Amino acid sequence: MKSTIIAQLVAFTLAPLALNASAEPPTFQMGQMLSEAQNTCIVRFDDSVSKFDVEGRTRGMLVAANAQAKHIYKHTIIGFAVNIPCVKAQDVFGDEPDIMSFEQDSLVFALAPPPGKGKDKDNSEDPPEETSQTTPWGITRVGGPVNASDKVAWIIDTGIDSNHPDLNVDMSRGFTAFRSGQDSTPNDRHGHGTHVAGTVAALDNNRDVVGVAAGASVVPIKVLNRRGSGTTSGVIAGVDFVAANASSGDCANMSLGGGASTSLDNAVIALAQTGVLVSLAAGNSSNHANTSSPARANHANIYTISATDSNDVFAYFSNYGNPPVDYAAPGVAVLSTRMGGGTVSYNGTSMAAPHACGVLLIKGSSPQSSGTASGDPDGNPDPIIHL
Repeated sequence: MKSTIIAQLVAFTLAPLALNASAEPPTFQMGQMLSEAQNTCIVRFDDSVSKFDVEGRTRGMLVAANAQAKHIYKHTIIGFAVNIPCVKAQDVFGDEPDIMSFEQDSLVFALAPPPGKGKDKDNSEDPPEETSQTTPWGITRVGGPVNASDKVAWIIDTGIDSNHPDLNVDMSRGFTAFRSGQDSTPNDRHGHGTHVAGTVAALDNNRDVVGVAAGASVVPIKVLNRRGSGTTSGVIAGVDFVAANASSGDCANMSLGGGASTSLDNAVIALAQTGVLVSLAAGNSSNHANTSSPARANHANIYTISATDSNDVFAYFSNYGNPPVDYAAPGVAVLSTRMGGGTVSYNGTSMAAPHACGVLLIKGSSPQSSGTASGDPDGNPDPIIHL
């Protein structure tokens, strides 16, 4: 059964987005990630526990249980992720009066269209050629570009290429959920996060592309590895970091998703409560967006985004449903920055969400709309976000 699950996950998620070669076969890496999730429990304290007390409380509990914390959460949900399954965690910590819940960790992925229905893989091994600046169709469709050099976007993703000449990357405030190995820095080794960052904020500098909020600082929050996968506990750690370091009016973009997770939803809602505007990809399973997290999270500062093509037609792969979907944005044949330099075109609600993030950086919590997505499966056409 376990090998079957791994094979299905690889087929659904890795094939369309495996932008980089790796020495380890994908099935091995996925099996390792799945095993890690199965042996991790997200333990949440009651909200009455102070963020100033959570670390001490956690350390004391872990010593008694001879366990280790993978992450400690102090700014969104209050709690920790521990390196034991929830069955054992409940047995060990079940008598603690301030524990609200135990949630088994799970897998989260960079979002891509279903296999065979979208080409998001960059097969080129040649160094990119410098090109004159192009304004991608999606940037124009949402009303950009607008100079936004004083704005900040937090890209919760696979990291960002720190050396890309068309991005203003703030590595000094970057974060990684991975403690060792090749993913232990915020630098992108996959490509997804770099592409997302370009749509939000590529520089208006006569080369490559330009973003909606041109020139905004982009901060890499790496929660997905070089294969585009991660864990719910790691994503919450990234969200918790942003909540501790971002300012009201910043935008956090999350072009990722997995199964339903109350802990992740609550962490994202808590981030939104700080005044950070959050743009979420609706997902690419041609399904209702309420089936996945964080897409289903709802708050006045959270915007879940479906995808359209250049004719304003609802993308066949996009998730739908109002709520939680708030707006549609361009998500088909989206040209943006490529890891290693230059540009590449991808499809997905992963590409739609950063268009919305750029709009939110400029318009704040009052984005406009222009037209609607035709062919929306839920019969309630999503408005297309616009400056």
